[in-house]
Amino acid sequence: MSEVQFHTEMETLLQTAEPETRSVWLMHEAGERLGLSHDEVHELVAPERVTVFRVSCKILGKVVNFWGCLSLHNSARGPFKGGIRLAPDVTIWETTELSRLMTLKCAACDIEFGGGKTGIRVDMPAMYKLFDRTPRDLDFEKIITIDAVEYYSKIFRDVFSSHLYIPAPDMGTGPDEMAFIYNETQDPASVTGKGDGVQGWLPGRKESTGIGCSYVAMRTLDEMVGIAPDGATIAIQGFGNVGRPLAKDLAEHGVKVVGITDLWGGVHNPEGLDIDALLQHFEDNATVANFGGGRPLNNEELFGLDVDCLIPAAAGDVICEDVAKTIKAKCVVEAANMPTTIDGMKTLWERGIIVAPDILANAGGVIASMLEYSSSLSAIKPERHEVYKILKKKIGENFDLSRDRAAEEDIGFVEAAIEIAMERVYSVMKGRRMM
Repeated sequence: MSEVQFHTEMETLLQTAEPETRSVWLMHEAGERLGLSHDEVHELVAPERVTVFRVSCKILGKVVNFWGCLSLHNSARGPFKGGIRLAPDVTIWETTELSRLMTLKCAACDIEFGGGKTGIRVDMPAMYKLFDRTPRDLDFEKIITIDAVEYYSKIFRDVFSSHLYIPAPDMGTGPDEMAFIYNETQDPASVTGKGDGVQGWLPGRKESTGIGCSYVAMRTLDEMVGIAPDGATIAIQGFGNVGRPLAKDLAEHGVKVVGITDLWGGVHNPEGLDIDALLQHFEDNATVANFGGGRPLNNEELFGLDVDCLIPAAAGDVICEDVAKTIKAKCVVEAANMPTTIDGMKTLWERGIIVAPDILANAGGVIASMLEYSSSLSAIKPERHEVYKILKKKIGENFDLSRDRAAEEDIGFVEAAIEIAMERVYSVMKGRRMM
């Protein structure tokens, strides 16, 4: 971005500047290449609406207040779409950044949604102290998350029922929490990511992000690195709702997954991990730590493994400049949202390490959400194999466009995907007289 800092109208209104983020930096760089004015880029960057709210919950006989933020970024191409994130460090700017990323993701894959995001500050360790609970109790944590979302859904019932904003699971939430939004609205199209059997549920929705990421990883290895997937080695950070189906699908295609970590530990086996056995271990222990099929592994070691592909599938900003200098992988496939910082990305580019962008790599979930939303309206449910076929088609077509543009313009894969997304949003905003 230019040395001169240009502030959006939202920053002026709040009297605080948005921290420099990867998406804003990339959008300003892309805007210059596309010949857009600063004002036009600002209208693409800034959200349409941001709401700060308090959720007062009655949990196990106590009143607990959670504060949160709802960012509705851009509705030019369709209803606001984005997950509900429960975390202790939620901020306005983080929520805004994630909603903006969703706008770019939907546009990059050419689906008719805009970006939205909810963040609710739920500090689980603080909840354990408040209720005097030890040791870790997953049932207790579920009570907290469901109650937080249930009371939140009462506040924003009309927003969901009108299909202005269609939420979905994100960090800290899943199908159980989405069911409580459905309970409130009684409208199967008001929320996606619903559990099996709930009216309007979609076969394959839960696994779709991992399946899409597996597809992008194998295509990146094959077409951009020059290594056949069934001869490749991969390391994965994260073994949650993305990491588990991702690892399983890769293994089923003959890819050797040699290292996996989560919050509590990790495991490494250079001969390849037994993913089915690891999935059973995770089901029994809720972690990959202490799995007997390899040696213990931490995150620092995982990022430095000598593998063909590294897949960060957990949190954002984990690949900073220092970490990027240690990476030995030939490509990084971003399963998490914004796992690579600006400086980390610059370092990877300088080292010639290919980065497959998050707005393509983890788009399987929102593509499946599009199918869940549309099938909820029509009451025609596609089968699991059809869901996977459609999401691979949508990702694949736009993978081709981004890869080809990167080669034609001599820019990075990430930059090319951002350019395409911005062009699509800008075109519709101009056509609808939204700028």
